[in-house]
Amino acid sequence: MKKLLLFSIAAAISFAASAQKDTTQVIDNKGTIKWVISHTAAVITKQDSTLLYVTPKQLGDSSFVKMAANGLTKNGQTVELGGILNKVTTIETSAENFLAITGLQPGSNTQDSVMVVDPSTGKLKFISASSLFNALSFDNGLTKTGNLVQLGGALVKSTEIITTAENTLKISGLGSGNLATDSLVVSGSDGTLKRVTAESLLQSGDQNYTATVGQSAFTVSNMPTSVSKVWVYRNGVKLLPTVDYTIGSGEINFTASISALVAAGDVIEIQWVK
Repeated sequence: MKKLLLFSIAAAISFAASAQKDTTQVIDNKGTIKWVISHTAAVITKQDSTLLYVTPKQLGDSSFVKMAANGLTKNGQTVELGGILNKVTTIETSAENFLAITGLQPGSNTQDSVMVVDPSTGKLKFISASSLFNALSFDNGLTKTGNLVQLGGALVKSTEIITTAENTLKISGLGSGNLATDSLVVSGSDGTLKRVTAESLLQSGDQNYTATVGQSAFTVSNMPTSVSKVWVYRNGVKLLPTVDYTIGSGEINFTASISALVAAGDVIEIQWVK
């Protein structure tokens, strides 16, 4: 039994000596013989791996990290983010685990590029800021000139600008107009803007009637209902509103005192403006 033990010890010593010259023999608390490399040894060989242990100091050696690749760089004992990708690489994020980069410096919209994402593959790409803007199109009252978008151009659809009592629409700096040549802008019942001439805006009428005996009512087309815009004459004499006549919807009615004076053949003239 002693011979067998001595033979085993001798074999272990011989094996360890062939693997590493500066090793230390130790025996654990169960009587098992093990070997430890001295702290001056830099490399563990394949033969050592089944028998030898590494000291903490050896783990701190710069050669402990063999290499780094695919976006990682080995700097002594440290592996750092940064380097060339050597294969297609995906970083998967989620709503909870998203990617954030803080501390970015302000960029230039004329010299720097913009990072974009291919929506079908998620692949990151970059384009110039100018090409991103040039990919945009403008219409319906907007015109692009170089890097400027300006108000002006043809409307391609019905367009509504909603205002309120607080948020009003104002256009300042308008030049002076000429009613003889210029048009007026008016708003329809639905708010649609239209233009009319000044002449068409001012409407007037002058109608003449040959009265019958005691005639009191005269129908007038398009006549306004305001007494200040209607004038009535009997045989060239101007009658007084309310005293001599009243105005209804499209109709002039003489009072009883005037209608009693109306004779056959009297000329009744009604003028109006609005």
